[in-house]
Amino acid sequence: MTETISDFVEPSEEIQAEDGSISADGLLDEVSLYNLYDERDSPEQDAERILDITYPTETLKTIIQNAVNKLDSSSDLTEGTHVIGGEFGSGKSHIELVVYHLLNSPELGQQWLDSCGIDVTLPDETRTAALQMFNLEQEYDRLSEAVGDYLGVDEWAEDSDLPTVHDIRDTLDGKPTVVLVDEFERWFGMANRSEYQDDNLAFLQNLLEAAGRDDTQLCVFVSLLYESEDVQAITQRTNPFTYDLSSRRDEKIEFILHRLVGERLDPEGISDLAREYTDVYRQNDQIQLDDYHDMQQRIDDFYPFHPTMLTLLMDKYSEQRISSDARGLLKFLTEILKDNFESVNLILTGDVDVHSYVNRFQYIDSELVGKYTNDYYRVQNADDSFDDHVEELLNITLLYSLARGGESGANKRQMLMGSMRKGMNAHEIIQTFQEKVYGTAWHIHRLNGEYAFDTDENPTARINKKAEDIHKHDAIHRIESLVKDDLFDGHNSVFILDPVNTERDIPDNKNLKIVVSLAAKRNYDDDFEMLTTEAEREWNNTLVLVTPEKRSSIDSNTGIIELARKVVSGEQLKREESTLPADFDDIHDQNFQNLRDRVRDKFGTVHTSTDRGLFPQDLSVSGNADFYSATLEVVRPDSSQLRNEVSDAVENAGESGIQYQYLRNDFYRTMSYTTLTEEGDLQDAIKSLCRDGEIQVGSYFEETPRTIGSDTELVHESFIEEEEDEEPKTITAVGTKTKSVGSGVTGQSASESGSASTVEGDESDSSDSVSREVSIFECPQCGEELSGAECDNCGFEVSATEVEDGNVTVEGASTEDLLTQLGEETEDGDDGGPDVRPHPPMGTMAERTIPDLIDRVDREIKLDWSIHSVELVVTGSLGDGDVGQFGLSEEYADSVEIDETFSVEPDEPMRKTDLTNFLMDLVVPENASVELSLQVVKDDES
Repeated sequence: MTETISDFVEPSEEIQAEDGSISADGLLDEVSLYNLYDERDSPEQDAERILDITYPTETLKTIIQNAVNKLDSSSDLTEGTHVIGGEFGSGKSHIELVVYHLLNSPELGQQWLDSCGIDVTLPDETRTAALQMFNLEQEYDRLSEAVGDYLGVDEWAEDSDLPTVHDIRDTLDGKPTVVLVDEFERWFGMANRSEYQDDNLAFLQNLLEAAGRDDTQLCVFVSLLYESEDVQAITQRTNPFTYDLSSRRDEKIEFILHRLVGERLDPEGISDLAREYTDVYRQNDQIQLDDYHDMQQRIDDFYPFHPTMLTLLMDKYSEQRISSDARGLLKFLTEILKDNFESVNLILTGDVDVHSYVNRFQYIDSELVGKYTNDYYRVQNADDSFDDHVEELLNITLLYSLARGGESGANKRQMLMGSMRKGMNAHEIIQTFQEKVYGTAWHIHRLNGEYAFDTDENPTARINKKAEDIHKHDAIHRIESLVKDDLFDGHNSVFILDPVNTERDIPDNKNLKIVVSLAAKRNYDDDFEMLTTEAEREWNNTLVLVTPEKRSSIDSNTGIIELARKVVSGEQLKREESTLPADFDDIHDQNFQNLRDRVRDKFGTVHTSTDRGLFPQDLSVSGNADFYSATLEVVRPDSSQLRNEVSDAVENAGESGIQYQYLRNDFYRTMSYTTLTEEGDLQDAIKSLCRDGEIQVGSYFEETPRTIGSDTELVHESFIEEEEDEEPKTITAVGTKTKSVGSGVTGQSASESGSASTVEGDESDSSDSVSREVSIFECPQCGEELSGAECDNCGFEVSATEVEDGNVTVEGASTEDLLTQLGEETEDGDDGGPDVRPHPPMGTMAERTIPDLIDRVDREIKLDWSIHSVELVVTGSLGDGDVGQFGLSEEYADSVEIDETFSVEPDEPMRKTDLTNFLMDLVVPENASVELSLQVVKDDES
């Protein structure tokens, strides 16, 4: 560092000694109104000096303008009460002193106002009285008497009546008057003055009300510490101008810099320096500022003090309640400026030599400073020197901890900004702190990312020291194992959503699986999509997601990760070290319990899938309950909802119904269905529906099925035909005829009279024909001759099963004759050739993929059905893996659309297995949809 503060600014004249060095000896760091009336000379009596050291803040400008306007009889302003509040040392007395001198020395005051650009004109003559109530020239019990004496009003003497508002107006007689009352609250509240409190409050109220009249040129200033509610109530009754100096930090800083800094020798160089420091911050990933431009401007404005250092000291001093020490900040900053004027180019927090000024800081927190002193010597080298950055980092930690020991401290950014300059390595500074300060200093604790001094020794220093070496991923991995093994009781069906040190391997099976996320503030619907559809899982409805509640992440929570680091370090120390401190196990166990409680408190919410996305439900776990069991209780399906879903699914299957295995698989696959915790819930719903007569289960209806097998058929009640007890139909044989059997043989009917006749076949027919005599049967409905198994006239049909079951009887012939004729007609047509039966079409099956289509064929087509016609339509686009199969180069990927139709008319009817094999062997693009149309005879033997 070649340049120092002395190259950029000069100290103010107020803090310069005769030899030009910086000295606080002549600094007026405290003013008192009572010195205005001292017979000896005092700085407060020197109007020129007071105005010269005063910076015209916006608050002061406003006070002056309001006061002067009130004293102007031509002004419309009527309000003349000014309440100035703030803690000790906030500048209340200084403002009152400035107002006093401006009005008491109007010629000098007007020059100062003009030089500051404050556009007001002071009255030529103003009657002023400045009362610092604890140091009046004599002992007063009544405020009215004290104000009267200082204003020279004999009418308000001790034995007079309390002046009214009109008395005050008439006494002042139109002459501009200012009354300044300081430290009134404590004077008012003294025990020996208690009998005069009502009088004093009454006069104060009258005085303030008079100041609010448009016919009275009176301004009253009252400074408050806000210690007396009675006084506050009186001052607020007249709607005064109120100024709270405690909250006006920027104005305090302006005042301090005005007092300590003289001419800026190199303004451009200061701006370059501010830019240099800000660039250092920009280039460091451990310093994250919201507004770098603002920081650059503040460094320029606050020079030669770094803004974080100056505001920190102001905060610590404002927390005191001891007047002299709060005001001592100005003198302390003078000494800090003197120490660093020729050594640094900007005063950082670490440049405050705490050890040299322990007496000053003891007023703020004596016990904590004592612990700092012990550790100061503990981190020194054997020769009493310090390694680079060590002393500065110790200073920074103490300053941020003052008055808040064990509650707050300095984080890494504050350490870096308090010590780092151009050319320094940020990682080296942090490493120095971790290796040579934290863990070596017994009283520095780590809490929520900050390092703070505490009055108690840190019994976990050994664990914390090793915890610094634990990688974040190892800590998160320990949290993951805690979640699975402890919170979820070690169940092997619990998985972490994004494990850090292992691959996510969630099996695709029908068992319920709980996936736990440690992260919040993310789109869980996207996470579920990634786990299911994107992963091309089959059993998508077997996953539930458990997440933290209130969008509060675990894997990014600094406090939880630090606790996990401590747990991991404690476990490693127990494995590696043979001798550990006596209380080590207790501390380690407490760390684990704290981690468990913190993680446990973050949960949780259970998300189950629906057709509209995930549905969140609260996961309520009390005491030490098992999270796994609690999750099952949340997920377990509502019996009524499950019954409705089963009933709808069976009804949608149509008259053919659905086998149990396919229904069960649908529930495990389809995310719009209720998530099953166990298969027994589904079977209970089916049995309940069967018992209530809503579905038929196999042969069970309106009763509880004993068992439900994989191939048990489920049919909805709306498709179950009620059986009616009918009288058996009778089919009567009315004669016989000779029938030739063979190719080309033409049969002929019997005579209308019903007598038997024999008809010979045409000799031109096939020589292979065989003649035999068969019975002629009459339709029991219309009386016409039955043509085989049906009546061509009225559509009556008869089957061999009905004959065998006794639902159809025979007269005039044997049952065997009718069965024989029915069997022959099934095999042969009337023309002697094969009977060509119609092949009814099925509805079109449309699916996204061939596997989905095969699954549907497997469910909807039975093994004994015959398939006579197949038409498959494939539409889609060719991807990277498809174009080669069609003889195209890769450049055509995603740009070629296909629309192909496969028509199959087999020589022999296909069975379901034939169709399945055909579909499995078919080459179809990956990104394609398929439609299958079939003509099927469902019972080829009937």
